[in-house]
Amino acid sequence: MTTLTGLGLLDGGPGDPKVVALPRRPVRREPLDADGVAVLGTWVALAPIAMLFLAFVSAFIVRRGLGEGWTAIRLPALVWVNTAVLLTSSFTLELARHASRRGGKDAGWMGRTVLLGGMFLTGQTVAWKMLFGAGISLGLTPYGSFFYLLTGCHAVHLAGGLLALAAAALWPRDGTRKLSRHGAIRVCAIYWHFMTIVWVGILSLLMIGR
Repeated sequence: MTTLTGLGLLDGGPGDPKVVALPRRPVRREPLDADGVAVLGTWVALAPIAMLFLAFVSAFIVRRGLGEGWTAIRLPALVWVNTAVLLTSSFTLELARHASRRGGKDAGWMGRTVLLGGMFLTGQTVAWKMLFGAGISLGLTPYGSFFYLLTGCHAVHLAGGLLALAAAALWPRDGTRKLSRHGAIRVCAIYWHFMTIVWVGILSLLMIGR
């Protein structure tokens, strides 16, 4: 009797071919490790944050469409400096992530990222004080109110990310609680890059909706 296992054919005799279904091996899927769970959890946590900012954007567009009392304010030049600082921090964090993945020295890049993040938040505080000093209070104009709302909400979320960055910078090289140092840095990178994109979106909205 001739057997072709690859095709699932059995030759039972002249003119009597038979097709036999071959048993399938069950596919084993490895469960997510601690790093994978942390990454997945980060993406899930970003969903409501994204919805929050999208709600603010919708409110901005609707209020801008009404037009009544809409007076744009002049943004301090420091805002653009802060933007450059934040973009640079995303770049240094990405360098840290690549270094940690290769098992290299990432502490220097992590330290620079934390420093740049602190500089951004400090710069934003100074920019708000400059506006207040110029008589532009929170409720002076709808545009100004949205500026404080959007940038303030972003700063609060970024401050949380800065604390996470500081923790990741101090994370043990051999990991802790099954989460590796690279996993901790990767999670922070996802969050930080997301907040950088949100900031660019906020500035774009404020400039287009003047």
